[in-house]
Amino acid sequence: MRLALAVGGVAIFGLLSGLTIALRAPAPAAQPAPAESPRATADPDSFTVVDPEVDRGRLAQTDRADRRIVAVRGLRLPIDGVALPTDPLLLPNSEREYRAGWHEGIDFPAPTGTPVRAVAEGVIVRIDRDFIDWDAESERIALFEAVQLGYTPTATLDRIRGRQVWIDHGHGIVTRYAHLLAVSDRAIGQSVAVGDVIGMVGSSGYPEGGPHLHLEVRVGPSYLGDGLSGTALLAAIDAAFD
Repeated sequence: MRLALAVGGVAIFGLLSGLTIALRAPAPAAQPAPAESPRATADPDSFTVVDPEVDRGRLAQTDRADRRIVAVRGLRLPIDGVALPTDPLLLPNSEREYRAGWHEGIDFPAPTGTPVRAVAEGVIVRIDRDFIDWDAESERIALFEAVQLGYTPTATLDRIRGRQVWIDHGHGIVTRYAHLLAVSDRAIGQSVAVGDVIGMVGSSGYPEGGPHLHLEVRVGPSYLGDGLSGTALLAAIDAAFD
C-alpha cells in the first residue's frame, strides 16, 4: 500500500513496506530506509499555515497550535461499495453548532453492522474494547457546557466520537474510526494490513447522528482538509483516496 505526504508543494512518497522516499529535484534521490524505521523530510520553508485566530476562532486555547495544510495520498475507502461523500455536512470543517465546534472528519453513512476496513497498513494504537456509552443526561450537560465555552473540550469531543479504533501509519499520519458498534479481535501494537476489518459501523457516542462511520485522517496536530473549503476541500479528499 502506497502512502504519500505532501506539504505546500513538497511531495513525500512512502511505501510502508520497504519505504522509499524521494524529494523534488535538485535534491538527490534518497536511499531506501528499513521498513521498521520510516522517516520523512520536507522543506520547512514551504508550507501553508492556517491562522487559528481567523480561520479557527473556536479553537480551545490549548489547541492553538501551528496548523499546516497537509495533503495525503494512497488511502483506500473504509467501507466497501461506498463513494466519497460530497455533501459539505459530511466533510471536514462543517459547523457543529450543537457543541460550538466543527467537523474534523469524513462521514460515511452506512447500515449498522457494516464492516469497517483499515484505509492503509499500520499499527493499532487505540482500540475501545470495553467502551461504555454515556447516558443522555451526561451528554446533555457536556454539550451545554461546550456551547457556553464556545468550543468543544477535548474530553467531550472524544466521548462524542464513541467507540474508536486508531491506526498509526507512520509519517505522522493516524486514522481514527469512530462511532463504531463493535471492534475486531485485535490489540494495541498489532499490525494491520490495508483492507483488514477493524470494526463495524454504529452510532456510539452520538446516536442522534444515526449509523455512520466517522473517519478522521490526522496529520500531526492537524487533520486532512483543515482550513480548506469548497472545491479545494473536495480535491484534497479525492486525491487522498485511490
